[in-house]
Amino acid sequence: PKALREEVESGKTVLRTYHVVAAFTIEPSSASFADAPNKDVHRPIKGIMTTYGYSLPDPEVPNRHSIWFTGGRIEPNNNPSDISEWKRLFTLNPPRHSFGEKAKLLAVKLLMGATIPESMNEDGSLEYTFTRPLGGHGMAYVDVIYLDETLRIVRGQRGTVFVFSRLPQKNQKLH
Repeated sequence: PKALREEVESGKTVLRTYHVVAAFTIEPSSASFADAPNKDVHRPIKGIMTTYGYSLPDPEVPNRHSIWFTGGRIEPNNNPSDISEWKRLFTLNPPRHSFGEKAKLLAVKLLMGATIPESMNEDGSLEYTFTRPLGGHGMAYVDVIYLDETLRIVRGQRGTVFVFSRLPQKNQKLH
């Protein structure tokens, strides 16, 4: 957004990436209705969901970072059997949208500039982006409760506490 760009260009603040990575498992026993997509899951399939965004220090509240979400990615774990099972499952059960869901998707495209994946990438991933990022000062934020070189604990605007651990980069040692 224009206000975000102007704030960063003024040099008074530092824009940081804010990516959240969550591992998940699609369980075969989770099918709760006859047409549930996971009715065809024969064994647990592990995946990774990444939400991409940016953060800026809030100009009004100390230790608060405002968040803008810009997109995300969902993908199978790197295990070859998970990738194979993932592709089989998503090929068997391509997304089918009701009229109401189609209306919501259209609204998301128009209001947020969302791009919705039409098909799966070769590696099994599905990606989406927002050309008009979601969030901002006073709308989406985290309060930093604790921070050191390897650990960050924050509380989101709805009270949820998140604990993040920094993964060492190749050839990097954390004290």
